[in-house]
Amino acid sequence: MSDAALSTDQLIQYVSELPAYSPPAHSGTVNRRLVGREFGAGFEMILGRVAPDGEASRHYHVDEAQIVFILKGEADVALGDEPPRRCGPGTVIRIPKGLAHEVVTAGDEALECLVLYAPPLGPHGFVEVPRK
Repeated sequence: MSDAALSTDQLIQYVSELPAYSPPAHSGTVNRRLVGREFGAGFEMILGRVAPDGEASRHYHVDEAQIVFILKGEADVALGDEPPRRCGPGTVIRIPKGLAHEVVTAGDEALECLVLYAPPLGPHGFVEVPRK
C-alpha cells in the first residue's frame, strides 16, 4: 500500500481506535499494533499492557529481533539461560532472533511497554519453550 493510498484518518489515529488483541504464549496481555506489516516500514511496533501476575511465557522468535522499551511498571525478564532480571521504566531490552525469553510482571502495577519487531512478526510468530 503506497503512502498516497492512505488517508489522514489511517495515518493519524488514537491508540484507543486500534484493535486490541492478546498474543499467543501470553497471559493477562492486551496489545495494540501501532505499526503493522501493511505499512511497509520493515518493522512492527506494538503497545503492550501486561496485567499484574501476567506474563509472556518462555518463547522465541524464529526470524525476528525484538526490542522492548518499558514505559510503566516492572517485570522480571529472563533471556536465554540467565536468571531473571528486574526491569522498570526506561529499560531497553534487546532480544536477538532465536533467543528464548520470558517476561513476568512484578508487583501490583501493570507493565506497559513498546515492542518492536524487525522484520514484522512472520507466520512462525511465537515458538514456546518449556521452562527449565
